[in-house]
Amino acid sequence: MIAIQVLLIGGIVTVLGWFVMNPRSQQVHAWIKILAAVFTSFGVVVIISPNTSNRVAHAVGVGRGADLLLYSLAVAFVYVMFSLYIRGKEEHAKFEILARTVALLEERLRELSDVLAERREESK
Repeated sequence: MIAIQVLLIGGIVTVLGWFVMNPRSQQVHAWIKILAAVFTSFGVVVIISPNTSNRVAHAVGVGRGADLLLYSLAVAFVYVMFSLYIRGKEEHAKFEILARTVALLEERLRELSDVLAERREESK
């Protein structure tokens, strides 16, 4: 095994470990973690045996393994962008509800403060 293979395998396994063990990743669905583990395993196999990607590419009707990797990355990129867009829209909606709630509470607090001020004035 050459040095670059060791570095690539170490890097890909480290990224997977960080993704799975990160406390924030508890919100990530289990199937996404399983899919990440499968892709990591495939990545390790391809790093160890580069001809494997060509065989898989030919099996699915793509000319070269590098092209298959590029197509896979393009699909993954579109999925991630769509997922981030949807998540951003959901967060924006939550933020709007929170802002409205805070504004209503502030208005209610002003009203109560005015009522208290009036009662203090009346009691003097």
